Amino acid sequence: MLNLASHILCASLANELGIEHAAAESALLATLEQFHIESHNPAVARAGLSPAEYMDTAMQTTRFAATLSSAALMAASRDADAQLNWEAYVQREIAEAERARQAVPPTALLGDPAAIHRIGRRLGLSDEQTDQLVSGIVLTLATGYPYRCVHQRAMSLTDILAQVTTKDLTELLEQTILSAVGHTEEATARLRRIKRETR
Repeated sequence: MLNLASHILCASLANELGIEHAAAESALLATLEQFHIESHNPAVARAGLSPAEYMDTAMQTTRFAATLSSAALMAASRDADAQLNWEAYVQREIAEAERARQAVPPTALLGDPAAIHRIGRRLGLSDEQTDQLVSGIVLTLATGYPYRCVHQRAMSLTDILAQVTTKDLTELLEQTILSAVGHTEEATARLRRIKRETR
């Protein structure tokens, strides 16, 4: 049962996307369910957020808006539009993560390309491969931003990126390499360990 605010949101979404109200309502319920499931992720509790606090925060994010819009377009059988909508959101996130990284001071690891390349070479990567993987790592860190710990909540993404250490980056690169070569179970286990250590 949707409340008045939800009905208003659905009406606005239906009008904006040119879809039926029922499709907007179905998308809202599915999106809320998705984020409700996320709110019970152990990473949320480790960050010091209750499920309700996570939902309050998450519903204000661009990811929630993009997820809802794409779900509504899918519910209206406009799959191609839904895909384009989601891809546009991802491109905006990539650009924002890259801007945050460019603002990292040169004294920090992620602001020092030579130091990054040295780590990559120790792992057998070319500088180009390292650059590609690090861009992906920065985006991964950006998407994990809502799960930040209590003491990090007032920090910008740039500030958090500036705190990445040599050990952190080495482990993240190793995890990404494992994932890239198809060792997904080992990569997942490594990522879980990295997350535990950073709490």
